[in-house]
Amino acid sequence: MTDHPKWQHNLGEVTPYLSIGVQLAATMVVYVGLGWLIDRWQETTPVFLIVGSVLGMVAFFVQLIRVSKDLTAKNEAKKRKAKEEG
Repeated sequence: MTDHPKWQHNLGEVTPYLSIGVQLAATMVVYVGLGWLIDRWQETTPVFLIVGSVLGMVAFFVQLIRVSKDLTAKNEAKKRKAKEEG
C-alpha cells in the first residue's frame, strides 16, 4: 500500500462535498431557466419565471435534504467501521 501525501488524503476526504454546490446550483438554474424559456415562448413575462423560481427553491431544498442525509449516513458508517477496527 502506498503512502499518499497529506493533500491527496485530504482531497479524498472532501471530494463528496465538492459536487454538492454544483448539484444545488444546477437545480436552481434548470428550473429558473425553464421558467424563463417558457415565458419567452408564451410571452407571459414573468409568470413562469416566478413559478420556475419557486419550484427551483423547493427542488433545491429537497436536493439539499437528500444529499445531507446521504452524507450523514456515509459518515456514520465510516465512524462505525473505524470504531470496529480500532
